[in-house]
Amino acid sequence: MTDLHAEAPRAHHRSPNPRRRVRRSLDFFAAHLQPGMQLLDLGCGPGSITVELADLVVPGTTTGVDQTDPGELPGVTFVRADVRDLPFADGSFDAILLHGVLQHLPDPLAALREARRVAASGAVIGVRDADWDGQLIAPPDPALPRTFEILAALRSGTSPRVGKHLRGLLHEAGFVDCTASASVDYDGTAEAAWSTAEAHMAVLSRPALTERAVAAGLTSAAELAELREAWRRWGEQPGAFLARFWCEAIGFAD
Repeated sequence: MTDLHAEAPRAHHRSPNPRRRVRRSLDFFAAHLQPGMQLLDLGCGPGSITVELADLVVPGTTTGVDQTDPGELPGVTFVRADVRDLPFADGSFDAILLHGVLQHLPDPLAALREARRVAASGAVIGVRDADWDGQLIAPPDPALPRTFEILAALRSGTSPRVGKHLRGLLHEAGFVDCTASASVDYDGTAEAAWSTAEAHMAVLSRPALTERAVAAGLTSAAELAELREAWRRWGEQPGAFLARFWCEAIGFAD
């Protein structure tokens, strides 16, 4: 549920009906894809999403862009580049995706303006990202929101609350007919809640994080230990529940 760890790569298997395999979180974008499109996935990471979407545009091509090479991706051409400075000609792509990318950038609009430059006339763009302002936690514990405050403060120079602004940013970047929606990731089982608790305990145990947070005056080693214990208690609660908003937006190049 959390975005504390990068998603692990998934095996790629072709299917007679690949659209059924595309995760529901991508329905807002996948519904606009057609065979023959030139697809661009900006900030593709390990490429697990990219290879799923690639099947939907065959015989069109799919290009993934990231600053870290994910290795071989079936049906995908990988290009190492900065999403704010793309090595492609104007109007090169019919469909562009940025999934979980903008929250890591200091200036999300710069990336979207570059996406508009490489978008062909009529191209569709889909953007999905988290927004740290939208969270529900039960049972309540003041230590858990405190964790998010510290982690957000350590992300100076990024945009962890960009989700609510996606529609406006697309419009400002030059896209038209922009629409937005929201979805929720949640921990609704004992296993999911404990996994999230473990993830936060692990992050709060990292020596580098402790050093940075303490040096910045955000917390103390003692408080971090208390926060880890709070997450352990929460993860063991039979009614533990955590939900976080993700926001999506679609736009078009005129």
